[in-house]
This record gives sequence, structure tokens and C-alpha cells, in this order.
Amino acid sequence: MSNIKPRWCQGHLQAALRVLPVSVVSGARQTGKTTLTQMLGPARTYFTLDDLGVLDQAARNPDALLATRPVTLDEVQRAPRLLLAVKRAVDAQRHAGDFILTGSANLLLMQHVSDTLAGRAIYLELPPFCPAEWQERDGALTPLDRLFAADFDWQTWPDEPGDWTAWLLRGGFPPALQIDSDADRGLWFAAYIQTYLERDLRQLSAVSSLPDFQRIMALAAQRTGKLLNQASLARDAALSHPTAHRLPAPV
Repeated sequence: MSNIKPRWCQGHLQAALRVLPVSVVSGARQTGKTTLTQMLGPARTYFTLDDLGVLDQAARNPDALLATRPVTLDEVQRAPRLLLAVKRAVDAQRHAGDFILTGSANLLLMQHVSDTLAGRAIYLELPPFCPAEWQERDGALTPLDRLFAADFDWQTWPDEPGDWTAWLLRGGFPPALQIDSDADRGLWFAAYIQTYLERDLRQLSAVSSLPDFQRIMALAAQRTGKLLNQASLARDAALSHPTAHRLPAPV
């Protein structure tokens, strides 16, 4: 695993494992959640709920998945009631770092999640790679650190080099970053969107019209970095405001 790029979130996760019994790492598919958690070493038992056998066990006998600690449970959004079993296990025997849960959906926003593990868990979000992280540049956090300095002066804020327009168009998903051709990368993103619409979205929410959601998703992407005005989004999508509000937020 020597070719795996370190993530900024790794330090936060390691700190959380020293303090809390449950660490929840969420983020879109293909951002590197599984790789990040497996970097913590082979001492942890690992289960993924993408495995149908594990998913069935999570439904029938979830406590058995938690018998060996520490354990990592990947893609737990597929069995949100598993969180109740995690809560029982923590309350029976509390020990820092016992559980890592990962999910390609925000568990706090899912309708079927009956417990937030308040006081037992910390929630971390893993975004796609940013340029400095992907290029593994030393001191790449310096511009962000300056924002929070007591003597911050915008005139002395260091510039971050690079072609940001090209990076934004390329995205930060590891598989896409390894594709040089714009056309081939476009195929990857088209397949990613199709998988999200036809598989993940149907697991998370009852969306009656996939074309409406796809239109909302494209319009929301054009508003990245701005305050979201749902009325404006609904108008541009030719949908009613209640319909636009009901659709789940795109990953």
C-alpha cells in the first residue's frame, strides 16, 4: 500500500479513535473511504455491506458482526438499523476506537436512521482530493492556516498555484484523476452518475422521477460555492418548490 496517498482527514480520524468508541466516515462513493480506513492497519476486522452475505447478517444478527473488536463496517447506509446494535455494544462495553462506520450517505440525514449515536460517535466527512492533497505538496495547508491566524491580512495571503479551472472540471475522484483523456473521463463520470441514480439513490430515497432528479442535480452543480436558493432551483428545473425541497440533496 506504499503508493497510497495520505489524506488530510487521516489525522482527524486517528485522533477520534483515541477518544470516542465510534467514528463515522461519510462521503460520496469513490472518494477513498475504504482505502482510508484500511490504512489504519490489519488489526481491525473489516466487513462491507456491499457483500450480500454480510448485509443479510446485518439484518438477521447484527450483534454477531460486532463481536470482534476493533471492527470497520463499510457502507452502513445499506443497513441503517445496524446503528442500534452499535449503540448496544458501546453501552455494554465502551472502549475508544472500537468501531469505524463508513457510508456514502450522510447518516444523520437518512430517514430510516433511528439513532444518531449522540455522545458515542464523531462524524467525519471525506471529500474528493484537492490539488495539494493529490500532489502531496509539503506546506499545502499554509494558505488555509493563514485564514485563521490572529494577524491575518488578506494582502499577504499566499497564492495557491495551479490551474484551478482545469482542476474543477477534472474533479477530485481518484479514478477520474488517473484518466488523462477528457473524453474517457467524461465516460467515467457518466457511468458514476448512472450508478448513483439507478442504485444508490433508490436505496436512500423514494424518488418518483429520475429525470427530474437528474435535472436538479445538474442545476445544483452549477450553483457550487453559492448559497442554495431552493425557489430559484425549482423554477429553473420547472418543478414546484415542494417537489424540489423533497428531493434528496445530490452527493
